[in-house]
Amino acid sequence: IRCNETVTGSVKIRRGLVYNKVSRFSIYLLLFASLILQLTVIDYIKIFNAKPDLMLLLVIFFGLFFGSSVGLETGFAAGLLKDILSVDMFGINTLTLAITGLTVGMLSPKFFKESKITQTAIVFAFALFFMLTHYIFNSFISKITYISLSEYLFELIIPASLYTSFI
Repeated sequence: IRCNETVTGSVKIRRGLVYNKVSRFSIYLLLFASLILQLTVIDYIKIFNAKPDLMLLLVIFFGLFFGSSVGLETGFAAGLLKDILSVDMFGINTLTLAITGLTVGMLSPKFFKESKITQTAIVFAFALFFMLTHYIFNSFISKITYISLSEYLFELIIPASLYTSFI
């Protein structure tokens, strides 16, 4: 089935022979709901002081299954929401999540997305990518790092990436 119509306020996605439409409102609603969960419930299910990043998970999902433009838009919106409520430098989350969504979307045709093992590996790899990119941008912009890269990698990045990938 081929469909060439677009609806105002929706994102036209091509998957195989079928065009799926996802409204921007539903994407933003999912991001807002994940932000509320992230701020309230997720703090209670920490494992080894690591917690999953639901907004990053949504950015990876939309980039992987709906392409680079949706991944970029979702990453930008998720990063903006995180930056508004963060004590971090404003713009770091927006930039890194947008880059992550764009990169996932650009590389998505190269992945076999139907395998659960592949999905877990992709989420783990891009969670590592996001957190390392965040650390590097934060180090360059603020010029002050309170923790070394190796400490950050082994104490926060790898546990949080594993936790996020298994959700």
